[in-house]
Amino acid sequence: MTNRCSAEDIEQLIRHFGSPISMDELRDLIEQQLALGRSESSPQAVESIVCATDKKLALTMSLLRESEKKRRRVHRLWQFSAAAAAVIILCLFTVFWHNKPNISTNTITHTSKKENQEILPGKNQACLTLYNGKKLNFDQQQPINEKNNNFDYEKGRLVYNGSSAEETIQWNILEVPKAGTFEIQLPDGSTVWVNANSKLYFPNRFPADERFVKVEGEAFFKVQKDKKRPFKVQSGDLNIAVLGTSFNVRAYQPKHFATTLVEGSVQLTYGDQRIMMSPGEKVYIDAKDKLKIQTVDIESATAWKEGYFYFKDEPLVKILQDISYWYDLKVSITGDLPRGRYSGSMDRNSKLTGVLNMLSNVANLDFSLDGNHLTVKQKTNKMLPMVKS
Repeated sequence: MTNRCSAEDIEQLIRHFGSPISMDELRDLIEQQLALGRSESSPQAVESIVCATDKKLALTMSLLRESEKKRRRVHRLWQFSAAAAAVIILCLFTVFWHNKPNISTNTITHTSKKENQEILPGKNQACLTLYNGKKLNFDQQQPINEKNNNFDYEKGRLVYNGSSAEETIQWNILEVPKAGTFEIQLPDGSTVWVNANSKLYFPNRFPADERFVKVEGEAFFKVQKDKKRPFKVQSGDLNIAVLGTSFNVRAYQPKHFATTLVEGSVQLTYGDQRIMMSPGEKVYIDAKDKLKIQTVDIESATAWKEGYFYFKDEPLVKILQDISYWYDLKVSITGDLPRGRYSGSMDRNSKLTGVLNMLSNVANLDFSLDGNHLTVKQKTNKMLPMVKS
């Protein structure tokens, strides 16, 4: 609150109060703070502190993630209430937790005989179906012996050089399965990161007047500038046109489309609707089949390709979908899930057990795992009261 915490101090604070065994201590501190009666608790004062703390923690966690990539540690998934990272400060001013949940460390029930079998995270893998019908499987753990002048493959990255200008333009399909991710450089030098359970359709060569690809699922594009040949991406009925830019496309289901612009500019066309995007904006199709635009956290669109989950005010359904794709799970939901929205980050290299334990603690969920079939239901113990600002 006095802006004297170092990055290490804040990391320790978050991890300490993120532990269930610290709940009693947190409750005692809140009691003491409320008993003092000296803190300004008006909505304006609370909002000011929340915003200031939010910015401080956002910067700090960004720096921590950079160092964490090197250490390969796992971030605790933490839940935010009214404003993203300031839940502890907000609690001190607005609520006293009279009850705490009875959190058990045994949150995952194995119903299969393979009780001790751990489900590992996804890896770098893809299947490329060439325009001539030939299929090539790429796996970083298994080197490709195929010699082909059209592409080079090294350390999990495919560079597709393309065909000669004399060849007829035909389509290749890069398919990334569940529990997979893949990076490909297209003939024009543009790079595409393809997420799990996704497909990228691209030609064996680009013509002289335009560059055109299709996407199903999720992909991040870093487009090479070429004023003479605009780069176009089609996803369902929506078309994206750019010159040189970076953006993420998520379209796992028709009508459930969203694109986030990181840098440059993008023009979206959907039927007779057209929108120009600026960096930091997200466009999606709403329930009335209209394009809607909103300002978002860019990190939510780039984290997956950097190797970690990052959620910002997301519903549990979306979080569970991402987890199911990355760990190749079939998810069944029993009853109703909590309706809150959750934020946080964790390493995508974590084993499934660690991810589910984190999610169980913050979202009050129980999991039952039978092979690759994950059943999710809400715990029956009493929930914490909502934090209101």
